[in-house]
Amino acid sequence: MADDFVLNYRNLYEINTTPDQPDETATWAVIAAGISTVDPSFDDETDDTTYYDGEGFSSLDVTGIAASLQFSGHRKYGDPAQDYIAGLAFEVGEKRKTKLRWTQPDGKQITGNVTISGIKITGGDANAKSDFEFTVTFNGKPEVTDAGSGGTGA
Repeated sequence: MADDFVLNYRNLYEINTTPDQPDETATWAVIAAGISTVDPSFDDETDDTTYYDGEGFSSLDVTGIAASLQFSGHRKYGDPAQDYIAGLAFEVGEKRKTKLRWTQPDGKQITGNVTISGIKITGGDANAKSDFEFTVTFNGKPEVTDAGSGGTGA
């Protein structure tokens, strides 16, 4: 079947460009124009403990997760998502915080509070398109909604 392997562009990433407004009036901008690569990272915090009843073998528990998405591509001026993110390059603290909504090809939606870091608004060879990069890191556990469920899943 042709849909067994879905292409990455079918993921939809949106960022709230008005984080100072109430959630019900959020302005969501699609992160797509100029973006050629998205690299998700789920860094686990673990506890690796050996107990006497394990006969010398350890037991690994995941005790925390730092989930982030690194976006890279080329700077497209006039794109609402890119202009918003580029405007944060010289900001710190709360100004770097907003919400991200990620809708996967199967309809599962991940929405959560994020911090934007590693913003690169230009760079590269003189005869090349300007580089554009940034990372969004979830602050706490995002809300995960399965397709068609309306509820939170894991």
